[in-house]
Amino acid sequence: MTTQKSRILLLAENTILETERLILRPINLEDGTDFFEYASDEETMRYIFNPHTSLHQTKEFIANYYLTSPLGFYALEHKEDHRMIGVIEFRVEDKKHEGEIGYMLNKKYWRQGLTTEACLRILSLGFNTLRLEHISSGHDTGHIASGNVLKKVGMTFENITKDSHELKGKMVDTHFYGITRDAYLTSHPKKLI
Repeated sequence: MTTQKSRILLLAENTILETERLILRPINLEDGTDFFEYASDEETMRYIFNPHTSLHQTKEFIANYYLTSPLGFYALEHKEDHRMIGVIEFRVEDKKHEGEIGYMLNKKYWRQGLTTEACLRILSLGFNTLRLEHISSGHDTGHIASGNVLKKVGMTFENITKDSHELKGKMVDTHFYGITRDAYLTSHPKKLI
């Protein structure tokens, strides 16, 4: 008798993923310097959190946020220069058969399709491996570039949550996009990823 693997086990078995230009791998403290480079940049952090002011703060953040419960958190390592250039998060709600993607990328690597590439790999993991039914992602009002990434990977606008969270002392709205398993399988042939 065969036992079906749980989604958590499948996620644990897929801590290293690859795309054409990226290695998605666990985040570690050695990533601190590369992480600090973009976490300390005002433009990169505009829609995420207050910029970090020290490498120590960044390492504390990595330890407290990414290392305490690491499943679903991936460093984006650029294959060409072996630098950690960003992160992608994949939060899975097993009982709801859903996942949610979040990401940030060093501005030196913007407009190269790297976030799109990483998101497509996570969608493949979510639908082909974990067999989820729905994956979503959101962005703050005004963060049009993030919305464009979500559209490029096949997500469609679903709703706006008013005053969803506080960012830098202000309440902000979040625009949510999503894609169902059926829509993904129709528009993304398995051979692509």
